[in-house]
This record gives sequence, C-alpha cells and structure tokens, in this order.
Amino acid sequence: MSSNWRVLVIEDEYDSIQMVSKILSFHGIEVHVAHNGRESLEMLDTLNPTLIVSDLAMPEMDGWQTLAAIRANPYTRHIPVVAVTAFHSADVAEEALRAGFNAFFAKPVSARTFVQQLQKLVGE
Repeated sequence: MSSNWRVLVIEDEYDSIQMVSKILSFHGIEVHVAHNGRESLEMLDTLNPTLIVSDLAMPEMDGWQTLAAIRANPYTRHIPVVAVTAFHSADVAEEALRAGFNAFFAKPVSARTFVQQLQKLVGE
C-alpha cells in the first residue's frame, strides 16, 4: 500500500506541517519537509518523491511558482503535485487544477480520507 511512499511536503506553517506529516506518517509514509518552494526544488535534486503536497501561499516562492518549476523540469514533471490551502474556494480549486496540480485540498485536510484520496492519484 502506501508504506513505500516518499512524500515531499512543502509548507511554511508549523501547524500545517505537523498535521499533514502526522496523517502521512500514521499510514507508514516517509515524509520530507521543505519550508518554501526554493528549498523544495533543491531537495528534488536528490529526493525522488512518490508525491508532492504543496501549500499555495508561502514566502519566497509560492506553490504556483513551485509547481511551474516542477513541471518545467523533465526529471520532476511526472511527479503528482497536490495543492493544500486555507484559502479555499471553487475558483481557487479550479485555477489550481488548470495550473497543473493533480488535486486540491482545503485545510484542514481530513485525516480520515486524505491518504485514500492520494492513493487514487498514485494509482494504489
């Protein structure tokens, strides 16, 4: 199942990092954390994650810019990237999917269904 996954969480807010990391870790998923987009791109040079979970609003390099950089790189463009944000609206969700995110989740994510929904994306 998901126990052989490696997930990169890109998030600048401590509480959100804890929430998402604990949900993923509970399911046996290996979690790596980057605190902004720039840091995540450096980590992607050596880390080959199964999936990336990214906040949209971050300092230095936001989730939109980070996604564009991930999709522009031939070595990372195949990795599923999901957006997680507190600024939830149908417009933002639609814009995120149009921009190339594979899925969109409003904070706080549901501990009960988050990993199940991610499994569908990864095909497990």
